Amino acid sequence: MVHGAVKVRFKKFSTMALSVVLLAGCQPGATSLPTNQGSAGTEATGGPKGTLKIAWPLGPESLNPKFTTGSGIADTIWPFNSYLTYYDFQGVSHPMLAERLPTQENGDWVVNSDGTMMTTYHIRPNARWHDGTPLTARDLVFAYQVYMDPDLPVIYRRPEPTMASVEAKDDLTLVITWKEPYVRANELGYRELNPIPVHLMQHQYETNKGSFTSGEEWTTQFVGSGPFKVEKWTPGQGMIARANRDWFLGPPKLEMLDIRFISDHTALLANLLSGEVDLVSSPGVRASEAVVARDQWVSKGEGYLKTWATRLSFLEFQYREVPGRTSALSDIRVRQALMQAIDRQAIVDTVDEGIGSTADAFVIPSDVLFPEINRGIRHYPLDPERSAALLAEAGWQRAASANMVVGPGGRTLDIEVMASTGQGQEATIIANNWKGLGINSSLNILPAARERDREYRANFTGTELNGRSISVENFHFVSAQVPRPETGYVELNRGSFSDPEIDRLQKIALTSLDAQQRKAATIAIPVRMSELAGYAPLHYQVEVFLAKNNVKGPIGNYGPQEGNSWNIFQWELA
Repeated sequence: MVHGAVKVRFKKFSTMALSVVLLAGCQPGATSLPTNQGSAGTEATGGPKGTLKIAWPLGPESLNPKFTTGSGIADTIWPFNSYLTYYDFQGVSHPMLAERLPTQENGDWVVNSDGTMMTTYHIRPNARWHDGTPLTARDLVFAYQVYMDPDLPVIYRRPEPTMASVEAKDDLTLVITWKEPYVRANELGYRELNPIPVHLMQHQYETNKGSFTSGEEWTTQFVGSGPFKVEKWTPGQGMIARANRDWFLGPPKLEMLDIRFISDHTALLANLLSGEVDLVSSPGVRASEAVVARDQWVSKGEGYLKTWATRLSFLEFQYREVPGRTSALSDIRVRQALMQAIDRQAIVDTVDEGIGSTADAFVIPSDVLFPEINRGIRHYPLDPERSAALLAEAGWQRAASANMVVGPGGRTLDIEVMASTGQGQEATIIANNWKGLGINSSLNILPAARERDREYRANFTGTELNGRSISVENFHFVSAQVPRPETGYVELNRGSFSDPEIDRLQKIALTSLDAQQRKAATIAIPVRMSELAGYAPLHYQVEVFLAKNNVKGPIGNYGPQEGNSWNIFQWELA
């Protein structure tokens, strides 16, 4: 029994509000949200129909979102999984596995005077795993045990550490006790306490923990709870998925998904233009491919294009002592000089074909807090002269005998830019900008085999290009996210930036029950990061959907919730 409960009104302050559509040519016929009777329309037309051919750039390492990472991976995970709740495109939360959202009004969310909380989720009685076994509260209790196990390489270990206990009151009633406030305690969704089938995985967990997260149970033999089932999976090539006609929200509208993995951007676009596939999307296609498709394909009425923005592209600095590290990056003047030497508009013009925009902070321009944040942050506009002066202050002078800056002992300032294959243009612009200052900059474009090498990527020597969906939860420049060997370097703060004040502000933004405190912290985080030159925001990545006219349903994603296929159960072929 919980005593001393108080009622608190929660008001969201979002740093991830979506921007408006950037290009014309939106998909006709927006879909409506499902209800508990979501199967009615499908069954009225005879059930799932048709095969949708999709090209996505990468195949996932695992179909459990807590065990995998990588831009675009979420798209291949949504079809096979269900979560307690989910967000629609406008950021409105809806129940999925849960029958309803816990609220203080319905008694399922209790906030105590000492800050502890309790949320109760009621699981839908018709929820089933793909093998027909009922999905119960015990599957989520088991999942909590797994995600909290320090011996397992859980990549996204949040928000489980703020939970004191997770209990099954009965098969359909899940009770979560919280150690401290968590403002989204009633909206647990993608990557948050995702269920694991206890009837299939508990024995392996207890007897073979060392290989628990790497077996075929997470790939080719995956038993999930989503609207589609894995029928065939050829690693590196693609997947065939079949409709789960017994899905608790009703069968999806499509019978089959033919998913191809095509990592080359040009080849992916070519497959769409030739009619080999019906749909492609970010990050497989970029703004450059979108413009080609708009001019050569959409303009002829053969398909449609939709773009929006939810992600920030940024440059991380290496703060941790790794072999070969550029120690000069410890000097804030050097970091400031590097930031003011980057021509971010040139990146937008080249990488985003001029349809994106430059960025100065981890916030979307359409966010209600953007004006206040933009006024408060320190800006680093392109200014090579100021950059040269800052380098000189830090002891890096241009040598008279060479077009290079040198420091004590005549050593050159060597800085590597690490980037994935798809970020090559961006990395080249940055490296060339720095060469203009006399910096000995070099490129390290990762081959495909290295892109998932977490240890290698966490040990970059100078700088690394990265990108994240914008939200308070996704801001990873905190001490808890510094990569560690004992966890297999799964943490996301690859540059190991650490600041006690940022840690404190992040905690407030995620846990405070006071709306004004959360707002103040949300504003203070980007302001302090800019003052410390902790990282270099570059531009807002353009998100893209390209699809044939008969493909109905794709909308795009709400920033904090990764994956454009969150509503794939509504997609159909007209």
